[in-house]
Amino acid sequence: MQVALEVRGELRLNADGQRLVTLPLEVEGRLQYAERILSVEQEPWQRQAVRSYSHALAKIKAGQGVVNRTLDDNQGPIMALVKEDQSLLFCPSQPLRRETLDLIDVQGNSLLVDRLLPTEPVKIGDQWKPEERWLARLFGWDLVTQSDVTARLVRVEERVALLEFSGRMEGSTGGVASELELNGKGNFDLEQRLVTWYAVSLREKRAIGHAEPGFEVTARLRMAMKTAAEPPELADSNLALLSTNSGRSADLLSFVSDHANFQLFHDRRWRSMLDRHDLSVFRLVDRGELVAQCNVSELPEFEPGKHLSLDEFQADVQRNLGEQFGQIVEASQAESEGGNRILRVVVSGMASEISIQWIYYHISDDQGRRAAMAFTFESDLIERFGEADRMLVESFQFRARGEPLEARQNAEDPPRF
Repeated sequence: MQVALEVRGELRLNADGQRLVTLPLEVEGRLQYAERILSVEQEPWQRQAVRSYSHALAKIKAGQGVVNRTLDDNQGPIMALVKEDQSLLFCPSQPLRRETLDLIDVQGNSLLVDRLLPTEPVKIGDQWKPEERWLARLFGWDLVTQSDVTARLVRVEERVALLEFSGRMEGSTGGVASELELNGKGNFDLEQRLVTWYAVSLREKRAIGHAEPGFEVTARLRMAMKTAAEPPELADSNLALLSTNSGRSADLLSFVSDHANFQLFHDRRWRSMLDRHDLSVFRLVDRGELVAQCNVSELPEFEPGKHLSLDEFQADVQRNLGEQFGQIVEASQAESEGGNRILRVVVSGMASEISIQWIYYHISDDQGRRAAMAFTFESDLIERFGEADRMLVESFQFRARGEPLEARQNAEDPPRF
């Protein structure tokens, strides 16, 4: 599989909730991978495949900033699962980073391109309407609410059916309203029963979300596919060592701070909003609604073997909240599988006349390294929040020390949005 993507347009930001900022956006991306189908089911419909990426590169220019993204040299095979209501890419050996997922999860999933084909026999000149559920999956949306997209068989040349498709659709992804206009062409090899080439021009407009910018862009996507010999990394002997099960761990992503000395895992609803030497901020966005925020900070180190007591931590939390403090709902201490000592304090209170719940954590190890995590959400979202804090805390790991915290606090690190 070879994929080329070109994007031009503008990003729309509203970081302070008041002022709209627009930035010119340019993206150029290239992917090349081998794909082996592992299973196909009809009721309910789903496909699962494993991919080996030999090339993945994206150059992203937003405003004056330029970012180049590539895959890690040691990136293992990627599992791809598509269902009627879900598309999922995950690495069975270790959770992907958000940056890696964004690099390889492009519109026009190769497992779904043939969903544009007719379900009944057609003749030259006939038109048909691709189902909205498959359009949503193909273009990375959660839901299509309205579509007039049609496909047409143009002609047949040398056992290759030439197709065209066009139209507009409206819907949402991550609860954020989106509009899309598309014009495309495709080739279907009648002997191989395979879409061998696919190209589409897109105009997409997406509203600003709680954790992602909005945009208005034009994009060109091209994809070429052909049958090939199976690469060694996708042979049965190598796949036998991998778990192809899309269980709970498949939904996890890895976060490694670029500026602080920690890493953790989180589910895909959490988005990194800020990554600095002194503070990292995450937002939990579920179906477009902002549910919670998590702040993570490294703390000055204690002497090895010294720990903060639970009573001291409760007093610190109450002092930090000041007049917002209501009452301590729960307080506990435990040890993670990685050996960290974890203090947990749950507090209810009021902020701006809104009932709030805070969950504070103090994490430390025997070498005196310490970190604080604070989760904040409205009290009526307690059930929706559930145990969304647990994975971030239990997977938290201190990384090899860099500069002392006091030295790094003098650095000027730009926020990452």
